[in-house]
Amino acid sequence: MQLKDLRPKELEKWEVAAEVVDLGCTDVAIRRGRTKLGCTRKTLLKYVQWYKDGDVARFCHQNRGRKPVTTVSEEIRTFVVTLYRDTYYSASFAHFCEILAEDYHITLSEGTVHSILKEALLISPSSRKITKRKVEKQLRLIARKEHLSKAEGEHVSVAFSILDGYDVHPRKARSKYFGEMIQMDASEHVWVKKAGKWHLHAAVDDATGELVGAWFDYQETLNGYYHVLYMILKLYGIPSRFRTDRRTVFEYSLLSKTDEEKDTHTQFSAACRALGIELEASSTAQWKGRIERMNRTMQNRLPVEFIRNSITTIEQANAYLWEYLPIFNKQFSLKDERDLATSVFLQSPPMAELNAILAVVSKRVVDAGHSISYHNNYYQPHIVEGGQLRPLYYPKGTNALVIKAFDGSLLVSIKDKIHIMVEVPRRKIHSKEFDFPVAPKKKVPYKPAPNHPWKSSFLSTRILESH
Repeated sequence: MQLKDLRPKELEKWEVAAEVVDLGCTDVAIRRGRTKLGCTRKTLLKYVQWYKDGDVARFCHQNRGRKPVTTVSEEIRTFVVTLYRDTYYSASFAHFCEILAEDYHITLSEGTVHSILKEALLISPSSRKITKRKVEKQLRLIARKEHLSKAEGEHVSVAFSILDGYDVHPRKARSKYFGEMIQMDASEHVWVKKAGKWHLHAAVDDATGELVGAWFDYQETLNGYYHVLYMILKLYGIPSRFRTDRRTVFEYSLLSKTDEEKDTHTQFSAACRALGIELEASSTAQWKGRIERMNRTMQNRLPVEFIRNSITTIEQANAYLWEYLPIFNKQFSLKDERDLATSVFLQSPPMAELNAILAVVSKRVVDAGHSISYHNNYYQPHIVEGGQLRPLYYPKGTNALVIKAFDGSLLVSIKDKIHIMVEVPRRKIHSKEFDFPVAPKKKVPYKPAPNHPWKSSFLSTRILESH
């Protein structure tokens, strides 16, 4: 063996040993050599002796050229690739390892199987999109070769067919009736330039493909889904079933400090239960393909419409959606007179009931000041007596359920009674000592608005606790 056959680290050992010998094997030379190689004095002296003997082969690792005992034979590798490609291409790698062990008595780790199949450009159905794109790119490079053998050509064709098969989903029949099933989801996109990403909460009818509700928010939120539901109730009525996304439930569960106001699934399902709407939730995109395709259509069309209508803010966008939905549905919806005649939408409750149904319920406790803290402000429960609001003072530690109605009004349920929440000002509005006297205002009897939810039957204790 010659010096050119040594690997870089082996050659470094030889050069350091030569340097030590040239310097006369002094203590200084040995210390410098140990520092360079990071080895002990005994080891360095061993390299020096090898150098003096003139045997370069001793610096070479003795296992070079030998295959490790754990090496998988070429025969088994070929068998694994062929078996997976021709028979079990729809199985995950972990499942395929179990099949090899149970049916063929071949014990291989998942990592080994992954390496073998990846080298053959075969991927698992559970692979990420980035992995699929990378493999597809490699397959296209191989397919462009001029002199491709017949075996290589067949392997590339099979690999392409498996890769394409992962993105194919069987066509499903639409629902029979208008309003039988509504698919809901939120789509993240840059809808307006330089405005950041917004989330479009949208709902589409499965039978007709009609876009029945849409609302923008900065994140996928309960407020967004509530506004979509409100639009559906106002324009169409109560549908039979919702099929929606469960991603927000996973995000909520991962928060270090959980907040029931962000629990989209629980709050929204309580509203659906009050209206008699069945709710199905899943994180699988293919399970609600209609709304996924609608999201793609909206991402292509809405930004252009915003430019045409000079819309730059999220408030303008939400206002425009009420105008845009009828225009969009007139062009793309499959709804006809028969669908209107057989619609399963039920009549929507009045606005006062909707305010109570689309409420966000949160648990709170009365503090020492007979007040309730909510969103960095303090409130006191009040009751209407003789046409006037009178505060109620509950003892410290009393449990309360704060209700934020859909129109923004605040109520609180304490001991099975609904009270109106009045904010405690941080500072007094008027000073008797330093402000001019204010003429006493004529007392006007307090009368809640007709659509105020404080007397709604949907704010019973049983319904509130279901949140």
